[in-house]
Amino acid sequence: MKETILKETEDNAYEFDVAALTGLSVGPLDVNCYIVWDKATLEGFIIDPGGNSDEIEAEVKTRGLKIKYLLNTHGHFDHVGANSELTKSLNAKVVLHKADTALLESAVDMAAMYGCKVKEAPKAEMMVANGDVLKAGSLELKVIHTPGHTKGGVSYYSEKDGLIFTGDTLFAGGIGRTDFPGGSMEEIVTSIKGRLFTLPESVIVLPGHGPNSTIGDEKSSNPFVQGE
Repeated sequence: MKETILKETEDNAYEFDVAALTGLSVGPLDVNCYIVWDKATLEGFIIDPGGNSDEIEAEVKTRGLKIKYLLNTHGHFDHVGANSELTKSLNAKVVLHKADTALLESAVDMAAMYGCKVKEAPKAEMMVANGDVLKAGSLELKVIHTPGHTKGGVSYYSEKDGLIFTGDTLFAGGIGRTDFPGGSMEEIVTSIKGRLFTLPESVIVLPGHGPNSTIGDEKSSNPFVQGE
C-alpha cells in the first residue's frame, strides 16, 4: 500500500478517526486482505481472506482483535480461500451478496481451473444488499453493490474514516475483468461512475489487488472510465 497516502504506525497499522487497519498479500493470486477494526473496542472485520489463514489468524491474535465478520467483496476463489479455516478459528461469520452464492459454492472447481487449491468455502451466514451497514464497535461499513466483475460484487465504505474497500471493481489505474461468467463492462462502468465516483474525492480506495489510490485520482486519470 502507498505510504504516501496512508500514515503508517510503528506496528504496520494505519490509524484513522475510528478505525485502524493493516493489509496482507495472501493466496495464490496475491489478493489484498484487509483487517480493519475499531480502535476503542478492538472489534473488527477481515475483508477478502483469500488464503494464508495462519498468517491472518496470527495478525488478529497478536493485536488482540475480536473479528465479527469475514467480508467477501465477491465470490471468486482467490478472495474466499481462507474462509473455511477462519470461520472455525475466529468464530467469525462469512458475509456475501446473494448474487455471488453460486461462485462461492464453486470456488474449489474454479481454483482447480487455474491450477490452485482452496478448501471448500462454507456457505455465507449473512447475505448483504446495497445500503446495508455492518458494525463493529463504532466502526461502520456501508455495503455498496458494485456489479460488473461479478453479479454480486460489493464495496465496503467507511464514511467516518474516508475509506472504501473495492475488491475487484476498481483498482489504481484499472478495473476488474469482465470476461468471466457474470461479468459486464457496462455494469462495472456504471457501478464505478454511478456509485463510487459519487463519493468524496478524498476517499482512499483500497482495492483487491495492487496499490491504493483515491477516488479523486481515479476520476481524473483511470483510463477505463474516462469520458461519457
